[in-house]
Amino acid sequence: MTFHNRPNMTQNGEGKIKRYVHSPLTIDHYGINASILNNGQVVISKVAGPDKEHPGEVLVDEVQIPASLIFKLASLLKATRRIEYVSISEIKAGQDRE
Repeated sequence: MTFHNRPNMTQNGEGKIKRYVHSPLTIDHYGINASILNNGQVVISKVAGPDKEHPGEVLVDEVQIPASLIFKLASLLKATRRIEYVSISEIKAGQDRE
């Protein structure tokens, strides 16, 4: 499941839409790395260890993360965001590039 940063797509009086922009940030929480991207996406990674069948490769299947990391990320997402007003034409141009 992916996270989409689309909070309250309502217009203000100037014909622009409020959008949250985050300051990029990377933290290490008990060996688990988490990065907040400027669009609000969060990347969580953890080194699971070497693959015994294929030396030199790293095996990644599931990552268990503590609830404390979830709460820390939630507070950091709130702390690093700022509101930016964007016109509808800028949003459509950005979607065309993706």
